[in-house]
Amino acid sequence: MRLVLTSLSGTRRLAGILAGAVSGENPGALLLHGDLGAGKTTFTAAFVRALPGGSEAETSSPSFTICNIYCTEPTVHHFDLYRLEPGLPDESLEESLDDPSTLTVIEWPERLSPAGLPSDGLVLRFFRGELETERPVELFALGPVGGRCLSLVAEALGDVLTL
Repeated sequence: MRLVLTSLSGTRRLAGILAGAVSGENPGALLLHGDLGAGKTTFTAAFVRALPGGSEAETSSPSFTICNIYCTEPTVHHFDLYRLEPGLPDESLEESLDDPSTLTVIEWPERLSPAGLPSDGLVLRFFRGELETERPVELFALGPVGGRCLSLVAEALGDVLTL
C-alpha cells in the first residue's frame, strides 16, 4: 500500500488508524525505514499518542538512549538504531521482540542483521516528497499479524491514498 501524507494531521490520522489496528492482539513490530528527516519519529510520536494511555506521553527520538518505553496499551518500546553499529545485536531489543504484550517500534531496522529482524509486523517506508510537507509512505506486511494490521488500515482508508 502506498499513501502520501500531506500534513501533520495526515500523519496523525494514519497513526491513529494504525493504533486502532494493533489494539487488543499481539501487536508484533513496526519497522520504520527512511532517511534522516523523513518523518519516522514524528509518526512514532503520533502513534504513541493515539494509543490508550498515550495522550500525555512525552515522546522523543531515542537516538542516544537507543530505547524509550511508553506506558500505553500495549506498551511501546521505541528503538532508534541509527547510532548502533550495523549487525550488532541489542539484548533489550531481543527481549522486547520476544514479549507478546509489547509493541516494538524500530527506526533504522536495516542496521539489524537479517537474523535479528522480526518475522511479524508491519513495515513503513517513509520518503521525502516533492513538497516539504509531503511524505510518501509505503506499508507492507510481515507475517499474519502484519497482514491483519495492513488489512485493517486498508479497510479504514478505503480508496483514500492521500492524507
